Amino acid sequence: MKHPLNESLRTQVLVLPAKHGDSIIVKTFDSQANPLNIVIDGGTPGTFDEVLRREFKLIPIIDIMVLTHIDYDHIGGLIKFVKHAYFNPEQVKRYWFNSKNIKFTTVGDNIHSGHAKSFEELLIDRGNIKDKWTEDIIVGSDLKMPEGITVEVVSPSKEILDELYSKWPDLSDEYNQKLEDLSISAVKPSQILRGSLVDLSKEDDTPDKTIIEDIFNSSSIAFILRTFDMSILFLGDAHPYFIEQTLRAKEYSIGNKLKVDFVKVSHHGSKNNTTNALLDLIDCDKFVISTNGGNSTHTHPDRETLARIIHHPQRVQSKYIKKRTIYLNYPIANIEQKAGEFINEADLQQGNWELIENTGVLENE
Repeated sequence: MKHPLNESLRTQVLVLPAKHGDSIIVKTFDSQANPLNIVIDGGTPGTFDEVLRREFKLIPIIDIMVLTHIDYDHIGGLIKFVKHAYFNPEQVKRYWFNSKNIKFTTVGDNIHSGHAKSFEELLIDRGNIKDKWTEDIIVGSDLKMPEGITVEVVSPSKEILDELYSKWPDLSDEYNQKLEDLSISAVKPSQILRGSLVDLSKEDDTPDKTIIEDIFNSSSIAFILRTFDMSILFLGDAHPYFIEQTLRAKEYSIGNKLKVDFVKVSHHGSKNNTTNALLDLIDCDKFVISTNGGNSTHTHPDRETLARIIHHPQRVQSKYIKKRTIYLNYPIANIEQKAGEFINEADLQQGNWELIENTGVLENE
């Protein structure tokens, strides 16, 4: 679809090389052809020095800065941004970040909470956040957007945030484990031995943790962004069961699928964050996985996730009539150094799909 005022305008989604994290910049335009820039997460601390610093200099205004959740591979680069000498709080117009302590701060409570995380403290000290904070980005939130652009939140819920906030003081140890971007020295074994993609797609896809047990990722902000020429489901690190519940509550079903142009796959392609049942509710043939292969604790993507994206039941039933594309934002060779071999030529011969590596910019054709 072309912009009604300027046919040359196009939405661009920059999937930045954020190591094992996420950092995405959406550049689009409202119905009056005014630019709108949305930053979704900042990757690891190194992401700022290597890519974000340059990209932020090219954006005079960040209309919305989204921090999906408090994992360090999503907000580490933004912490460095706010700490940097050239940080100008007026560059950022709005923040979407579910934070217990800043929520209290905005209504006048003590801003020196002993449990405030470093990012919260930095924003309180340097961010000039008054009137820029959108509290509790949850399912059902009425988020005001410029004409021609809509956002539909699909995660988290108020109940999930309440659970997160109840544990806020106790999250420090787990949070601090993410402060270092640890390298992987050993060569990871090949994932090919786990089985064929067809066989893996039929195996039990129950996540290792429930929504509450995985409260960090379950609290992730996930949303559908619709612009004049693109629709994309940004899943952050959201839990698949909650996303499925939300979509069904919104009356999406196998017979009435959510139709989007792109899906940013949850949690860097982890097998615990993508299920066949969820994929059966989505009408999309372009999936994006953001990772360099992982860190010393977790490696991604999982072969099982690719298997489900290609061979989930509804796609098998359709007889693979439409070609499906999976985009990676790093070269396959780089990813395999950390995650092991996760795909081979034989896999590409079945299921009418392709794998495109080292993708940095997404646009609709």
